Amino acid sequence: MKETPWWHKIIWLVGMIIFKSVFQLKIEGGEKIPSKGGVVVVGNHRSYLDPIIMTFTTCRKMNFMAKDDLFRNAIFGYFITKMGAFPLRRDKLDRKAYQKALRILREGKILGLFPEGTRSISAKLGDLKKGSVRIALSANVPVVPVVIQGTDKILPIGAKMIRWGKIRLKVGDPIVIQNYRNKKEEKVDYVLQKLKEEMVAMGANE
Repeated sequence: MKETPWWHKIIWLVGMIIFKSVFQLKIEGGEKIPSKGGVVVVGNHRSYLDPIIMTFTTCRKMNFMAKDDLFRNAIFGYFITKMGAFPLRRDKLDRKAYQKALRILREGKILGLFPEGTRSISAKLGDLKKGSVRIALSANVPVVPVVIQGTDKILPIGAKMIRWGKIRLKVGDPIVIQNYRNKKEEKVDYVLQKLKEEMVAMGANE
C-alpha cells in the first residue's frame, strides 16, 4: 500500500485551501520535512486543531498517537484511524502504541507527536516528555521540531465554536539523534533540551 493514498491527498489539498483562505495559514520551512523515510515531527500543543495543522507541513500522510477516548465514538474513531491516528492509553505505559509507532517509522513513514502530552493552558511550552525522543532513537530516525501559533485563539481550551484568527506554522531543522555520542539516556536528555530550546526560539511561547 502506498504511504499516501490518493483520497488522502485530496482531503489534504482541500484542507490546505480552506485553512489558507479562512485562517490565512502561513507555513515556513515546510521543505525541511524529509520527502521520504521515517521521521518524527514534534510540535507544541495548544488546541484540538494542532494535529490538523501539523499535517500541512508535508503532503505525506502523517500518523499520530491520539488519546484512546477519541476512538469511543465508532464513526469518529473510524475516520481518524483512516487519517492516520491510532489509540494511546495515557493512564499507563502503552507498549502496544509504542510498538505501533516504531513499526510506522521503520516502514519509512511519518509520525507526529506532541511531547507535552496535553494541551497547554498557559499557551507556553510545557515540559517535554522523553517518549518522542526515545521512539526516534529506537527507530533510528531524525526529529523535526514544529511550532504552531494561533490555534489557541481560534479554538481555545473549553471553546465549542471556532473563532476567526490567523495561523502560523514553522518548521525547524531536522535533529539527527545518532550524531550525538552520549550514552543513551544522556543523549535523550540532551536532544530533549535542544528540542525545547529550538521550539522556544521558533516562537513556541509567543
